[in-house]
Amino acid sequence: MRFLFPAAAFFLVFFLGGCVRQNVLVQFDHSDPLALDVEIQWAVVTEPYVACYEAADYASRVVTHYRKSEILQVIGESTVTSGGDKEKWYAFESGWLPAANVAVYANKMRAKTAVKQLGTN
Repeated sequence: MRFLFPAAAFFLVFFLGGCVRQNVLVQFDHSDPLALDVEIQWAVVTEPYVACYEAADYASRVVTHYRKSEILQVIGESTVTSGGDKEKWYAFESGWLPAANVAVYANKMRAKTAVKQLGTN
């Protein structure tokens, strides 16, 4: 019984101590203002090497290539029907990639986390 009071007092002080307001300055990183914009999606290339097409079509001209773990800002999307199959494509500043070659995320921070999980950077 005599140990009950000191233990109770310790826990009371310990838990109430966490409720005390602490003056901690919060720093925001403004170096990439689009990183958390809710209207912008980001894609991470998931294949080792992919061709980026001028249009959402494999028959169109290849305009550039991307490597695994590159992060790209999505500027549009389209669903294309070819041979009875539907395939989703994403538009980027330089061209189009099929959805099978990328993983799309709601913000750039999630895309960066995905890149770390891929283990290539």
